[in-house]
Formats: sequence, structure tokens, C-alpha cells
Amino acid sequence: MDSNKLASLLLNLAYTLFAVFLAIIAIEALPPRLLDPDWIVALAANLVNTVTIPLVGLGLVHLAANFSSEPRFQLIQRRLSRLATWVTLGFLLLLPLLGLLLFFNSQKIERANAVQKVQIEQKAGQIRQAVIEAQTPKELQRAMAALQGPQVSGADLNQPLPQIKEQILGVVSQAKSSFLAQQKGPYAKEYIPALRQILRISVLSLISGLGFASLAWHPNTNKSLLTSWLEFFRSLAPNRAGVKRPWPKWLTATQKRLKAYMAKQVLRQHAMKRNHAMNRQTARQKRALRRKRNETIKAGQSIGKKSQI
Repeated sequence: MDSNKLASLLLNLAYTLFAVFLAIIAIEALPPRLLDPDWIVALAANLVNTVTIPLVGLGLVHLAANFSSEPRFQLIQRRLSRLATWVTLGFLLLLPLLGLLLFFNSQKIERANAVQKVQIEQKAGQIRQAVIEAQTPKELQRAMAALQGPQVSGADLNQPLPQIKEQILGVVSQAKSSFLAQQKGPYAKEYIPALRQILRISVLSLISGLGFASLAWHPNTNKSLLTSWLEFFRSLAPNRAGVKRPWPKWLTATQKRLKAYMAKQVLRQHAMKRNHAMNRQTARQKRALRRKRNETIKAGQSIGKKSQI
């Protein structure tokens, strides 16, 4: 088979894969709900689950461009490689987005628990106040019916009022403790499957982004985006086996500024030490002169006393 025909077949197959991928994502994403966290997580899950389809299609485009020497294949390769760069950025941006969704979800659960706790405490406080203010069993029965609290039956009306109050307060305290114990935090067992789903999507998003970066070929440098990244990070690593690696210009300038700043700080510290030493020496000299002056004054006073005698 002719290489140009083979390249055309590979390109047609790549277009088919791209169309299948877009159809799956479009059907699953409609109707769009950009402010719904569940919709965002579902869309991200569909993206990472079907990402192998466009990756294979992009690989077929590269094969078609290498099999044929026609300019149109190289043009398509460059355009799709440029698009792959933006797709890489999109998959990498899913990581902080999913992290924010996880944070907001935990905050939402904690706020809901706090609101429920306040509501149950208010309700328990209202029931306690009604129990304290009730003067007769029937009045207590009417108050509990109005507040939808523990009901007082007809048989309970024959019991002493303090005993009925004690029973109601015990039921309220037990119900409050049971409710607070049943509250689920953001990392409870019920939410573990959702956390695992978000973690799975995050890992696959990172891998998918790196996959598109490896297929984002740059015609000028004849390297992929991933290769350029790896070379950049290798340039930041220390030299090994005596091989000198070029440092980026911005990093060299930052290093020079940092060295100049540290040199200024060292000079400033030396100047402060010298000034401190000179001040100490000057103070010592002043104390010595003061002592000599005092001794001279005392000697003059003693001589004056002896001359008077």
C-alpha cells in the first residue's frame, strides 16, 4: 500500500476516534450545570474514563505525518499538537478544581452539622424551659404537645409532677446525645467512596495531562512538551559526573540578587559588631576617666583636711 494512502487511512481513523470521544462527552455533559459540584465530578470522571480514545487518535495523527511527506499531514499534526497543549493545561487544572470541590464539600457538611446541632440545642432548651415552668401535669402535657416533645400519656398524669419532669428531661437529654453521636463528619465511612472517586479522578487527570504533553509535538524544537519540561527540571538538578548544565537566565539572576542581598546583610552585621565594640570601648574609657576624676577629687579633699589640721 502507498504510504500516502496509509497515512490517509490513519488520519480518517483518528478523526473517527475524536468524533466518538466528543459525542460521548457531549451526551454525558448535557444539560450543563456549571455550579453543580456533582455535575463537575461526573464530567471529570467521563473525561478520564474515555481519555484513551483521543490519545490513540493523536498518536495515529503523528504516525500519519511520519508515513507521508505531504504538507497537509504535517499541518494537521502541528494544529493538533497545539490543541494538545491546551488540553494538557485543562487536565492539569482539574487537580486544583477537584481539591476545591473536596474542601467546599467538607465545609458544607460541617456547616450542616453545626446548624443541626444549634437547632437540636434550641429545641432541647425550649422543652427544658417548658418543663421548669409547668405547674401541673396537664399543663406539662399541653406544653409537650405544643412543642412536639416527649408526650405525657393519661397514665402519667397520676404520677407526681417532679417525677414526670425528671422522666421528660431524661428523654430529652438521651435524644440529644443520640443525635449528636449520629452526626457524620466529612471523613466518615459514608463519604469514603466519594473521596476515593475524587482521588481516582485526580490521579488519572495528572496521567492524562502528561500523556497529552508527551504527544504535544513542537515543530520548531522538534520535541514534545513533556520532553521540554523534563529538560527544564533536569537543568535545575545539581551537576553530576562533572557535567555542567546550563541554568535558566531567570534563575541565574535570582541567584545573583540573593547573593548580593546576603553579602549586604553580612556587611551590615560586621558594621553593627564594630559599632558595638567601639561603643563598649568608649564606655569603658569614660568609666576609667570618671574613676580617675573621683580619685583626684578625693585626694584633693584629703589634702585639704590635713592642711587644716
